[in-house]
Amino acid sequence: MQNMPQYVPVVKKIQSLPEPLLREVDDFVDFLLARYDLATTSVDEDLSATTMSYLSATGGSFNWLNESAEDIYSDDDGEAV
Repeated sequence: MQNMPQYVPVVKKIQSLPEPLLREVDDFVDFLLARYDLATTSVDEDLSATTMSYLSATGGSFNWLNESAEDIYSDDDGEAV
């Protein structure tokens, strides 16, 4: 490639993706940016609540909640309190 910026091939690949994969790429880029922010933050500094919330929400720790196997209860289950 002749003097082509490094991001151009990546952009071309991203442009060819279907919509569901674009959302995954967007989430992953957000994760990378948050991880970069975390890596460049000094150990002595506290992370903001916003950054910690973002990392926990996008880090994948709660992805299991979206699985259909986890949807085992209905509003009719349980007893009134």
